[in-house]
Amino acid sequence: MRFPRNPAGRSSGVEFADGFRYGSGSRTQSRVKTPIDLDQAKLERVMKLTSLATRKDAIDFALTEAERSARVRALLKQGFFEGIGEEPIVDPRYDVLTLRDAEIPPGP
Repeated sequence: MRFPRNPAGRSSGVEFADGFRYGSGSRTQSRVKTPIDLDQAKLERVMKLTSLATRKDAIDFALTEAERSARVRALLKQGFFEGIGEEPIVDPRYDVLTLRDAEIPPGP
């Protein structure tokens, strides 16, 4: 969903499928001014691909995506059943075929 343009003619942000709105400082809790060298061509490609109007919005978007990616990698490193213990996950007495036969009504 595109947001209306502000009086200066710039887009006031973009909302993506993940429900987050990027732009206009909506994702920032504290502001830090830091002079950094950026790959200008890459920054412009990100702005074009994401329809973000300002460099600040594009950098905020990139940082958010990098954080999300790192969290997903950390979750994937964990074992799926980590912390459950040594007992079996499924009750050894569980027999799906017996349960299925019990659910089938008798024939005519």
